[in-house]
Amino acid sequence: MAVFRAQDDKSVERLIFVRHGATLWNEERRYQGQRDTFLNDLGRRQAEQVAEALAGARAQFLVSSDLMRAKDTAAIIGESLKLAVVTSSLWRERDYGRWEGLTRPEIQELHPEEWRQYRSNPANAAPLGGETLTELKARAIQAVAWVLGKYQGQSGVIVSHGGLLRALLAWIANQERPQFHLDNGGISVVEAPSIDRLRIVIINDTSHLVDL
Repeated sequence: MAVFRAQDDKSVERLIFVRHGATLWNEERRYQGQRDTFLNDLGRRQAEQVAEALAGARAQFLVSSDLMRAKDTAAIIGESLKLAVVTSSLWRERDYGRWEGLTRPEIQELHPEEWRQYRSNPANAAPLGGETLTELKARAIQAVAWVLGKYQGQSGVIVSHGGLLRALLAWIANQERPQFHLDNGGISVVEAPSIDRLRIVIINDTSHLVDL
C-alpha cells in the first residue's frame, strides 16, 4: 500500500477516509444511522489492521465522527500514528430517523409507503425524522470544507461512516447516486489541494484486512 508511506510526494495534500470497524448491527444488517453503537470483536480487529496499514502515512491530523464506533476506530489508529482524535458531528452517519435499529425487511413491513418513496425518489425522500440524500450530501460537503479550512495544506485521516462517505465520494466523482460499496475498515484516498480540486485516488481498499 505504497500510497500510505511517509516518503510519498509531500506537495500533495491527501485525505485518507476510513469507514469504521464493524458492529453487531452491521452484521445483523440493521440501519444504524446516528444511534451510538459500538465496535464488536471483528470491528476492533479491522481497526487494528487499518492502523497497521496507515502506520507509514504522512498524516498530520486525525478527525472522527463523534459516534462511538467511529471514535473507537479512530482511537486505535491514533495510537499507531501518535495523533489525538478530533471529533465532529459533521462526520456522523446519515440520520435514518425511525428506521434506525430496523432491518430492511422490518422497514418494508412496518413502513411500506416510506420505503417505496425512498426507493423511487432517493435524493429527496427520507424516513420520518431522518435526512434525505440531498441533505446528507450537503452535510458531507460542509464536513470536508471544515477539514480543509481547519487543516489547510495538511494531510490527514478521517474516520466516518459508509453512508456519509459514499455521498461525499459520489459528489467528488460527479455521480448522482453512489455507485460503489464501502466495507467496514475500507480505506479511500482523495487528493485535496482545495474544495474545488478534489480527486479520488483510491476507493475502498481492503487489502489490509486479512484473516478476518
